[in-house]
Amino acid sequence: MKLRNLIIFSILVLMNSCSTQLTTLPNGKQVDKRFVGTWTGSENGQQIDGMSKSWEMKRFEDGTFILDFTYTQFGESKNLQETGNWWVENGKFNEFHDESGKTDVYQYEIINKNQIRFISESISVDMNTDKYEFVDTRKATNLNDGKSIENAIKVNSVAEEYEFVEKNCPNCKLINQVLTEHNGIPYDILNLEKNDGTKISFYFNIKSFYGKF
Repeated sequence: MKLRNLIIFSILVLMNSCSTQLTTLPNGKQVDKRFVGTWTGSENGQQIDGMSKSWEMKRFEDGTFILDFTYTQFGESKNLQETGNWWVENGKFNEFHDESGKTDVYQYEIINKNQIRFISESISVDMNTDKYEFVDTRKATNLNDGKSIENAIKVNSVAEEYEFVEKNCPNCKLINQVLTEHNGIPYDILNLEKNDGTKISFYFNIKSFYGKF
């Protein structure tokens, strides 16, 4: 009986832990905070024989993503950027791509806080294998580089945000500015586009002045 109760308790703790990571967006879809951040991964030959592929995936708390691919085949490399939306539903990870208008669905396993394994269930591109499998690894970032909510820049005014952007991303075009909250702390996210068309985001901790004027 004690063993049975211990098993039930462990399951309840696990379920509660998973549920506390879920956030419901205004569109009704749910995102799991464990997926948020900048991730890297690679694969070799799963899509096309002789072609390797690496990527950097930025998943944001608002359910959007920016995906930068590098394809290498026959000694030549090509870069490609995709954008879209992501969410979790019925225990599956969903990834909608703006370019194709299609959604890829994956089974997933949270290996640890820095690694997630994905196994394709239905994807919009032809693959060389029946099951496309890869592991995303959280990218180590420099402290206070402003490129993630964990490494947000502390500022005392909106003007300081734009001064930082001007210094670290000169000639970048502002796409939008988003206000969000994480662990009770307000943040500004400035989403920008570089001259070459690639996108970058900077995070700012605005606790020092938000709501005080």
